[in-house]
Amino acid sequence: MERNIMEIFSLDLGNKQTKLKSSKAEYVLPSQILNGNDLPQQLGALGNLGIKRDIQMFKTPFDDQSWAWGKDLVNLRLDDYLQDTLMYRDRYSNHAFKLLANFAIGLLATDFESAKKEIMQVAVVAGVPTEDYNNQEQLKTLATVLKGQHQVDIDGQTFNVKVETVMIVPQPIGTFYDVLLDNEGNLVKEELLDERVGIIDIGGGTVLIDTLMNLEFDKKARKQYSTGANDLYESIASRIQDNVSLYQIEKLVRAGIDDKQFSYRFSKNNILDITDIVEQEIRSFSARLISNLRSTFKDIKSIDTLIVTGGTSNIIDQDMVKDTFEKVVFVTDAELANVRGFYKYGLTEVGD
Repeated sequence: MERNIMEIFSLDLGNKQTKLKSSKAEYVLPSQILNGNDLPQQLGALGNLGIKRDIQMFKTPFDDQSWAWGKDLVNLRLDDYLQDTLMYRDRYSNHAFKLLANFAIGLLATDFESAKKEIMQVAVVAGVPTEDYNNQEQLKTLATVLKGQHQVDIDGQTFNVKVETVMIVPQPIGTFYDVLLDNEGNLVKEELLDERVGIIDIGGGTVLIDTLMNLEFDKKARKQYSTGANDLYESIASRIQDNVSLYQIEKLVRAGIDDKQFSYRFSKNNILDITDIVEQEIRSFSARLISNLRSTFKDIKSIDTLIVTGGTSNIIDQDMVKDTFEKVVFVTDAELANVRGFYKYGLTEVGD
């Protein structure tokens, strides 16, 4: 039975990964889309053979094209055709970003019957880097993209959503609220409210370093670096002699991080072991991160708790960070921590 109160959709539209949450589901997808005209014509035939791809077709009224989006896009090895939303300026006004935002809202709506039969009303909570949050023009642009009515066709089914309320919060607030509150929005870590908390959010395109005290940001102890995971992938790619894809580099790093075995597949008969290269570059990336932390936190002893989050936090050398700083907490399931926190923040604002 669906709730009578306004549903909350939380969006973490990252540079590399898109994370979404509602009361019914959570999603993690790449932040790239593929024009339907570039999709292999025989892809549908694979379904007839029992091979299921996590790829759906999306369409909106403000764009003439159909677009493919899903977890398995990177497995098609059509990297040169992917539309990326990774950028550092004017991202929210970019057409590909607008498509991604609409597709995200539509995908969350697929879990609700009301979005199929009528216009579903929702509140949206989205997070942005702290520097973007302090830019009123950026906030206005993003709010315009998110607010209002959205009609999204997904695999031929139309979903209608009206975003009545848009709440935009600084990205680090997401992880803070995820740790601070339980799944119902109740306070469970009250001691954090009296602490000076440093939050390091290591994403695909940026590293965000912020300090919170009494739910307020310390503007003197914050920094945004454009040195996210994409920098790591580019460093790895530069050390491989042949032409390689950053999308495939990202895929192999994420797939091999637990076993510490990394191989680049050029073809079935040409697989290159790059374990040494990846491990060296991860150590270098981690060392740069530590240097940035030292530079940002002038008086590290004043930090009560240092929380490390973001989709790249499980890739870095965590031991290097722990050996350098005391009271470091690596968030469990860090890739989803922000979007879960956005949702919990929404619960405190919308209420039950």
